[in-house]
Amino acid sequence: MQRYELDAWLGDDHGLNEDQIGELLRTADEIEEHYPDEDDREDREAALTAAYRLMVEAPEDLVAELAAERTAARIAERKALVALRQVAVTRIGAGDATEAGFAQQASIDRMTVRKWTQDQKDRALLDRALFELVRSHGMSAEDQDKLSKAIGIRDTSGQASVLLAALDTHTVEYLSEEARALVARAEKRARQIV
Repeated sequence: MQRYELDAWLGDDHGLNEDQIGELLRTADEIEEHYPDEDDREDREAALTAAYRLMVEAPEDLVAELAAERTAARIAERKALVALRQVAVTRIGAGDATEAGFAQQASIDRMTVRKWTQDQKDRALLDRALFELVRSHGMSAEDQDKLSKAIGIRDTSGQASVLLAALDTHTVEYLSEEARALVARAEKRARQIV
């Protein structure tokens, strides 16, 4: 960075003396070396702004402000991701969008979208299998209660573990042929998950 560029960037009311301007100019050169590409423009701007602010503000205040901004950005990103997941599951589940189309539209990796929709499918399959086991006649009321609670588990690996444990201790002979086939599919998928 040239001195005249730094002067233009700082403006007239910067509050720095000549030594500080020289130090900021050296820092600007280091920043340009660290972020050399044209695509790095915003990164260079953020780093230079931080370097300048560090010269004119209390470091503790600057760190606290930047940490709060980062926390707020992470919370905003998480909320947006949760909302996008719900939109993906709903739209793709209804046939209104494809995984690839949604991923492109939302600027998200396709495999992330696939995981979201697969997770939803897995939970639905495991829920149905657990429900069939709860309805079976060869199970105690206590075990039926445990399995009923497992239907509400949002973690597919947790549901898969409960289903496999139930199948280790209970028979499926009381189930209809269709229900046994469903439970067999769920068991196969549960073993892949766990």
